[in-house]
Amino acid sequence: MIRLIALIGLPLMLFARANAQSPIEVFYEKDNTGAYAFSCRNTGFCPYTITITFTQLSGLRTSATLPYQADIRPGQQSLFKLQPQPNQPTSFQYNVRSIKGCKRPAVDTAVVYLLPTSPGKRVSAVELAYIGKLYAGEADPKNWYSLALKMTSGDTVFAARRGTVSSVRSDAPPVGTHLGFNRDDNMVEINHPDCSFATYTVFRSNSIFVKPGQFVEAGTPLGIVGGENYDYGPHVRFAVHYNYEADVIKNGQPTNAKHYWAYVPVRFWLKDEQQAGRLEPRKPYLSEHPESVIEQEMSKREVKKWQKSHVK
Repeated sequence: MIRLIALIGLPLMLFARANAQSPIEVFYEKDNTGAYAFSCRNTGFCPYTITITFTQLSGLRTSATLPYQADIRPGQQSLFKLQPQPNQPTSFQYNVRSIKGCKRPAVDTAVVYLLPTSPGKRVSAVELAYIGKLYAGEADPKNWYSLALKMTSGDTVFAARRGTVSSVRSDAPPVGTHLGFNRDDNMVEINHPDCSFATYTVFRSNSIFVKPGQFVEAGTPLGIVGGENYDYGPHVRFAVHYNYEADVIKNGQPTNAKHYWAYVPVRFWLKDEQQAGRLEPRKPYLSEHPESVIEQEMSKREVKKWQKSHVK
């Protein structure tokens, strides 16, 4: 019998964001006018939202709205200046908070996703419960939607949508059997063009094919599915989420804690129905990777290039 805990899931980035070293560096330089010019360097592979809060600011002014908030793409960019006031001593102190994702992502809910399995394979899914709701009395994050897609040992996991690989973990330490949930599973995270993120979790150790910073098209192989040590068997957990800050509601009351993600109730291409739709729990679906779905977010030039490189 499958224990219910096998159906519990939580996208890995909720943990990784808190534990991983941030790729964001905010710094300043004093120019020849005496102004402090602030810049930011993002050494990661996706946008981050930064918030700079000044805890002390004396004898200086800025045209920027404080606290300062901006989207920071990979690379380096100028932010703002602190201009000294005449005949006034200057001092300042500040802190920086960074969160993965864009400040106001324009999430495209009309995008159709591929089933992340090989064409011709059948897959079934179950919707996962939010672990904070089950064990801590918290309300679901906005539009909570996370799936476990049951697969066969040795199956390949494919990208459901195009984007840039923003994070990979492939060397998670081995764990015991009869698992229901493991927050340290191997995973791939992909940043989509609309600044949403997909997490694909539960890969076999050292079997992931892609690297952070790599751009992948829908249908690109990502790695070999894991999960043989789970009561549920081999499966990939899948969720699409985006930056969205809201109070955590616990036992019906707001708390000081925050959710930083909202979710997308994904629609997949369903070959049997020849249309896009939500997956019904435990119903088997035949995977197909049609060109129309793979090409939906490409420019005309990208479509021509892709078709040329995929001549059958």
